[in-house]
Amino acid sequence: MTGKERQTGHAQGTHQAYDHHGAGFLTIGNLLSLLRIPLGFMFLMVSEPRWVAAIVIVGAATDLLDGLVARLTHTESEIGALLDPFCDRIFVFLALVSFLPTGRIDWAEFLILILRDIFTGGVFLVGRLAGKEMPFHSRMGGKVTTALQVAALLTLIFYPDYVKVPVYLAGVAAVYAIIDYGTAGIRKMQPATPRAAVNP
Repeated sequence: MTGKERQTGHAQGTHQAYDHHGAGFLTIGNLLSLLRIPLGFMFLMVSEPRWVAAIVIVGAATDLLDGLVARLTHTESEIGALLDPFCDRIFVFLALVSFLPTGRIDWAEFLILILRDIFTGGVFLVGRLAGKEMPFHSRMGGKVTTALQVAALLTLIFYPDYVKVPVYLAGVAAVYAIIDYGTAGIRKMQPATPRAAVNP
């Protein structure tokens, strides 16, 4: 077996280990992720604070459970890794949009809260148009930003006068996440350095 064949076999083995048993798209983990999209639209139809808070909590719970369920059921996949942050962004965006007409949040605060999402979405789109596979997976900076976005939503519901605190914290986390995603994107776009040939 040539070195190239061994590398190909290793790559295939890694992919198979990641996409367990050909789990497909409609796994329990992916369905939990997708549930955040209709939950996001519910923000536009519900105004009772208790129900709005319940939607936020259920959405956050699905975010915590989707990856855990995928690991426990051995159904992790590349599509699942992409679906998780995508559904997060849809959920948070729709939730924040629903608060704009209430005056509890202004446009500046809205833009701060979605700053990370604008950047990562733009980078992902530009990379795809350029024919590059850009990173869109969850990263620690992104997870912290999402957690602070949820905190801002709960503050908007119950303590709107104090919403600036989680907004500014989310802004700081977003800047870190942008640097983190940007660095990962630059590394992804750089050509791989060929390894030195090894004598048999």
